[in-house]
Amino acid sequence: MLSLGGFLCFCGVLYVCYSLFLGFVTDPDRFWVSRVSVNGQLKQIDARDIADEVGKMVGGKNIVTLDLVPLHNALLQLPWVAKVSVHKHFPDLIEVEIVEHFVSARWKQSGLYDAQTRSVFYPDLKDFHEPLVTLSAPHDDLAPELFEHAFQFIQLTQNTNYMIEEVQLDAVRGYRVRLNGDVWVILGRESSPDLPLIRLKRFILAFGSTHLKLSDVAYVDMRYDNGFAVGERTPEAETETDAGAGAATTAAP
Repeated sequence: MLSLGGFLCFCGVLYVCYSLFLGFVTDPDRFWVSRVSVNGQLKQIDARDIADEVGKMVGGKNIVTLDLVPLHNALLQLPWVAKVSVHKHFPDLIEVEIVEHFVSARWKQSGLYDAQTRSVFYPDLKDFHEPLVTLSAPHDDLAPELFEHAFQFIQLTQNTNYMIEEVQLDAVRGYRVRLNGDVWVILGRESSPDLPLIRLKRFILAFGSTHLKLSDVAYVDMRYDNGFAVGERTPEAETETDAGAGAATTAAP
């Protein structure tokens, strides 16, 4: 009985000590968040802006009782942020680790595409001037598929006179590419594996033998089993090829 009583007293003392300690460290007037550290290889994001934003959200709050989930979700909503992790460091430091979006292509007129996260995002582009290929399709969820085809197209045209500036996937899933000089090469639908790629390869091999100047051409239609059609650069032809884009949006890089 004496041993049991001693054990219960010891447990009571531990509980009182724990309660006092818990009350001490969770006191709203103690252990305020007063420092913010922002880490990551940041090119488009200003670490000072992130630190200021975090400070506004959690500055002066008790670090022990602070819920990091709302802060994490708020930072993840910032346009250039691809991934974020937030950690507490007692007694007063919040550490933020940010992975910035890696820009792989432009998306329509106002977005960018990140091939690493396979996602489209919409930041402020007024100070973004990198020369990238433009992708456009009726829906954002088509971006990963379109990027894979565009990557193949660009690889195929390397070391040639044909520089791709835009790749479109229209409402009926037809592919076409815009070359430097505003010339469209219509590749059509992917009715068999790699058919658009095969048609683009055929264009590269065959167009040079026609003795046509690319500057005189508005579009080249490769949707023929034998040969291809060429549209002259006239206002009427440009109107016709624009109409063939379906629901996709033309966007200049």
